[in-house]
Amino acid sequence: MAHHPSVQTPDVLEAAREMVALSFPAAMVHGLLITLMLLISYGCAVFASRRGLARPLVGIGSIFYGAGVVVMIGAALVSGFVLSDLAHSLPHATAVDRPDLESFFILCRVLNQTCANFGVVAMSVGIACWSLDLLGTSGMRRLVGAWGCFVGIVPVLALPLGWIHLDVHGMAQVVALHASWYVAIAFILSQPTSSYVTL
Repeated sequence: MAHHPSVQTPDVLEAAREMVALSFPAAMVHGLLITLMLLISYGCAVFASRRGLARPLVGIGSIFYGAGVVVMIGAALVSGFVLSDLAHSLPHATAVDRPDLESFFILCRVLNQTCANFGVVAMSVGIACWSLDLLGTSGMRRLVGAWGCFVGIVPVLALPLGWIHLDVHGMAQVVALHASWYVAIAFILSQPTSSYVTL
């Protein structure tokens, strides 16, 4: 997120030129983000499998989290690839091109924000469900469950209340919050299976 390319100008024609210039770093950053989301999803799948997908909260959490990842990938594709391709493909040399560019960029921004908002909320609900399941355990697992409930609830409340907006800064905050839970889960997964699963 720290390397997320950003267009600095409010002028539509100049923005299109900046997007063309930034198309390679935008594709690299968003491609890496998609790869990382998929790798983290694998880790979460291992976690859910060990807890047991037949457990209601684990199964529900897996559905929400998986849906969130799929839609979040859509947001990354729009931001990292679709916008750049549009900027390359559409004319952006004269003022005559401005209305078409503006309409397409607004559409892409709405698509990106809608997908990102849904993705964050769904992934957060998934984390909250998994964490509620962990609250029924003891020791470190219970602490991770309590922290995960906080991690899951905060974005679900903060987005509709307007406390955060999913621009680059806001998304970085969400990513950092989720990452703190992933690290805690990675620690749990590193423990012997016999001490991890509670039947």
